[in-house]
Amino acid sequence: MTMTIKRQSALDHEDDLCEAPWSHKDILELGNAIVADSQNKNLTVAVAMFFRGQRIFQVGLEGTTADNDSWIMRKVNTVEFTGHSSLALREKVEALNIQEQDLGFRTSDLAICGGGFPLKTNGVLIGIAVVSGLPHLEDHDLIVEHLRLLKQKRGW
Repeated sequence: MTMTIKRQSALDHEDDLCEAPWSHKDILELGNAIVADSQNKNLTVAVAMFFRGQRIFQVGLEGTTADNDSWIMRKVNTVEFTGHSSLALREKVEALNIQEQDLGFRTSDLAICGGGFPLKTNGVLIGIAVVSGLPHLEDHDLIVEHLRLLKQKRGW
């Protein structure tokens, strides 16, 4: 008998991880940790961190291209538009069994895939963590892994 473990939803990840007393320093540390881990694992990713509307960190590792920069901005647009992770929008589209164009708004500047994650303080979006370059669930999971580590380190 094979046991299937259900993947935790993007909204569950947000409930667990997005809320914290985020500072500029915390978000830079998150970005640096993701980059260091990605280098150790030889991942081809671009990582960007935004704080209070400003891009405060971005690194494109070997093998990334300007296309990754475009995906970063699409993921940022998605988080800003929805207030949720870019993967949460993908899960909503799949749950409704609809196509992206059926959402009722223009999606060409959005990313309906994982890799953009909201960072909130007192329920207000103040930062966004973004990874681009891996399959979209892995982009999302890389952020989640390092959010868990940082929150554990900070005792949040």
